[in-house]
Amino acid sequence: MECLTFWLRRCLLLSLVLASSVASAEPLRQVFLVQNSGWMEPFYSDPSSPFKSMVTQLVGTAAGSAEVVIGGFNQADSQHPSPEWIYRGPANHAALPNYVNGLKLERKASGAYADTDFKEALLASITTGLEGREGIVWIITNNKNSPNNSSETQAKNREFYDLLHSEAAITRIAAFPQKMPVKGPNYEANGLMIYALAYGQKAGVALEQVLNQPALASLLKDDRVRLKPLTQAAVRFIPTGVEDTQDVSAELAPDQQTVILNINVDSSPKTAVLLGKFENQFNPYQIHDAKIGMTLDMPGEALNSNISLDRLTDLEPGARSDELKISLQLPPLPSQWSSDVIFSSGYQRAGSISINLSEQQLRISQGFIARMNELFPGDALPDVFIPSGEATTSETRLPVVLKISYPLGPVLMLLGLFVLLLIGALLAALLIAGKKTLTVIVEGVPQSYPLKPFSSAGVYDSNQNRVATLKRGLFGARLENIQPDTAVRLK
Repeated sequence: MECLTFWLRRCLLLSLVLASSVASAEPLRQVFLVQNSGWMEPFYSDPSSPFKSMVTQLVGTAAGSAEVVIGGFNQADSQHPSPEWIYRGPANHAALPNYVNGLKLERKASGAYADTDFKEALLASITTGLEGREGIVWIITNNKNSPNNSSETQAKNREFYDLLHSEAAITRIAAFPQKMPVKGPNYEANGLMIYALAYGQKAGVALEQVLNQPALASLLKDDRVRLKPLTQAAVRFIPTGVEDTQDVSAELAPDQQTVILNINVDSSPKTAVLLGKFENQFNPYQIHDAKIGMTLDMPGEALNSNISLDRLTDLEPGARSDELKISLQLPPLPSQWSSDVIFSSGYQRAGSISINLSEQQLRISQGFIARMNELFPGDALPDVFIPSGEATTSETRLPVVLKISYPLGPVLMLLGLFVLLLIGALLAALLIAGKKTLTVIVEGVPQSYPLKPFSSAGVYDSNQNRVATLKRGLFGARLENIQPDTAVRLK
């Protein structure tokens, strides 16, 4: 088994390395593997089965107009390959339902229903369906193997489940239990399981975006459980208030993850004590026990922080802890007169709180086990749901944004002063730019002198003798250097 695991990992790694050298601006391809081996008989043979219709809707909802590859999978033998690829093209092609409706149950050469080899199907979906590139793989299955599977096939499937958790190239796994009662000539079933796997780092981000589509949540009844990763995003913080600090308030941003601290700078608070609760994001796992550590990361600052809760115990998926306190040292706030504040619509600082869970023990929720027993009565829970041995620690980064509010009085005063200065400057400019005609009476004869502010002109009598100097200021004019015994005056 170790040899097989090593070989498969080498194939996955080689495919991913080769794909990294191929640049593509196209959306990541999605592959849909539809099980068509023995236990799937009622989904194909029940006349009222919505199975194929659901597959068609899933493809269109998840991929939109992007390229998809669809194949039926079981276990290959000398009579047929597995997977058998039936369609490659845009997910919104009008003929796609015809290809899905063409899927049928496969049989061995002996006539018995085909077995199931999940590892074989996944490897083919990566090397052939995705052509070694990053992408998303969907597996639609009744969550069983096939009747009378050989011990070798069972061993391969156990190895497959272990590999899903341990293989770094598979970055994210989600599962959707779906109720679908069907009955065939030989078997009946209450439901099926849909798995979504991300192959590659970019695919992990892309898969999360796909899963967050409201249309997909509606189609799959928002029944998602997370199988991987179990080392990050374990909890989210739900603020309920702020302790003993009237000038600080807390709220969640629209993304329901980012914590926003609204701070009134009048009081210049040095710390903020947040009240709130942790919510378990590890559906379908109970956080049976975990030690809590916390750090505050604010770029350019070394700030202290602490949390009132030491451990999380028996926190069910989606449940919230008892109320706790998070004390955060606030960074120095800039002066209201700094350029960061004066020339912006508001001042903000962004950082994050890191919640580290160590000694983490996860258990499958009893509520989820009951749900699985309802859908798959009498069947053991597949090994893929058993938490990996590596899931003993997790880190959750909660974005934090500080929104600083400054008093408006000084800003309004500064704005008013600026407006007055602007008006004064405009008036001065108009006065300086305009000429004014001044009249001087020389020995009874009027003379006109057009002058700008702060300019001067000589005044002469009828014999062209200079008898005075006319000077204009900003608001008036005067005569200087008047010659004796000369009748000169301003009119």
